[in-house]
Amino acid sequence: MNIILGSGIVGLLAKAILGDNWKVIPFYKSRFFSYNPALDDNFIIADSEIDPFIKQLMGKVPSKFAYNKAWSIQGQLYPAFDEGICEDWLGNIFGTQIPAHSIPYYKNRMSLNVYDIRLNEIYKSLVASYMGELAEESQKGKVVKIEDHKIYREKDVVEYDQIISTIPLDALCKFVNFNVELKSKPIHYIHIETKDLDFEGFNQVMVADKSFSFYKAANIAPSRFLIYCQDELPDPGAYFMAFMKSFDIIDGTSIDGAIPLGDIPSLELIEQQDIFCVGGYAQWDWCADVGSNIKRLVRFANRGNKINKGHNVR
Repeated sequence: MNIILGSGIVGLLAKAILGDNWKVIPFYKSRFFSYNPALDDNFIIADSEIDPFIKQLMGKVPSKFAYNKAWSIQGQLYPAFDEGICEDWLGNIFGTQIPAHSIPYYKNRMSLNVYDIRLNEIYKSLVASYMGELAEESQKGKVVKIEDHKIYREKDVVEYDQIISTIPLDALCKFVNFNVELKSKPIHYIHIETKDLDFEGFNQVMVADKSFSFYKAANIAPSRFLIYCQDELPDPGAYFMAFMKSFDIIDGTSIDGAIPLGDIPSLELIEQQDIFCVGGYAQWDWCADVGSNIKRLVRFANRGNKINKGHNVR
C-alpha cells in the first residue's frame, strides 16, 4: 500500500496528483492555509510543467498575474535583487544559521507570475473532496511508530510500500527513531487594516532593517496587510503607531516552528525506508514553496510513482 502521511495542503495536493492508489493518513490540519487570511504566501508560482495539473484541479488553467516584491530599507523600496541586502535580510531572520541555498533561491523570486487562485481556498476544497477518507482514517488513531515498513497507529497497523511524508520533519523523525538536530523559530503574525501603508504597487516588502521586529509585510487585499514578526510584540498597537497614523489590528497569531533554521538535513537514512519527504517543513527547507512541491509530485507521478531520491527540486 502507498501512503501519504499528512493532510495539510501538500498532503492533499499529493493525493490529487497521485490518485486513489495512495491513501492519506491524517496528521493535523494545515498550519498555514486553514486560516483566512492564509498565514503563508497564498499563491502558486506559475510553471508550464505544472499547468496540466492546475488545469485538472481547477477545470482550466487560471489566468496569471504579476506578483512583485521589494526590499525595504529605511522606508525606501528597492525592487532589484541585491545579494548584500538579501544576506542582511536573511541574517535578521536566521542569525548565523542561514540556509546555504537561500540567496540563489531569492535571486529569481523578486518578480513572479502566479496563478490567480488562493491556496487556502484550494485547501478548503480538497478537505471537502477527501473528507470521507480523512474521517475514516482519523478513527484509527494517531501514528505512534514507523518501523519495518509498517505504520503503527493507536488502533491499527498497516504495511506500506512507499510513504510520501508531508508532515514536519521533526515529527517524522520521532516516528522512525531518527536522531537529527532540527532547530526552528516561531513566526508571529499580525493582520492590519490601514490606508497609511504605501507599497508603491508592490505586493510584498522584505524589511532588511535590523532595528525592526518584523521582517516581511504582504498586501493581501485593499488596505489589508499581513505583518510577519520574528519577535512577539507585547503591545503591537503602540509599536505600529510609529509607522502608521491610523490602523486597526484585525487579529494575530503565532506558529511555533515556522522558520526552519540551518541547511537541509540529509534524509538518506529515511529514504532507505522508502519514506520520501515532500514539503517545506517535511524537508526542513525554507525555500520549498508549494509550487516547487507540486512540481516534484508531478514528476514523481510521471515517472510511474518512482520517487527521485534527494529533495533539491526547484
